[in-house]
Amino acid sequence: MPDTKPATFELSADALVIRDLPAGLPEERVAETLRQALGKAAEKLARSPLARSGFQRLALEKLELGTLSAEELLSDRGADLLADELYTALGRSISGSGRM
Repeated sequence: MPDTKPATFELSADALVIRDLPAGLPEERVAETLRQALGKAAEKLARSPLARSGFQRLALEKLELGTLSAEELLSDRGADLLADELYTALGRSISGSGRM
């Protein structure tokens, strides 16, 4: 029987830069939202055609995402919104490199 275990993806970043974040926002909450978003984007990648293709590793120097307001980022759906942005940006980057 073929192995039906879903692919896994690990996303890591050397640095994350959030531009124009208002002063006074709880840093712990922003950091937790970023961690959750990376995890959710990795889950989406694991279910994507990219995972089924046997893709192993991708190194990007820079990845820019669309703009989310601080209110959106810290909302109940903030991690989901950021994960969607990350997944979309990764898809654009991969398809632009001829890998997808």
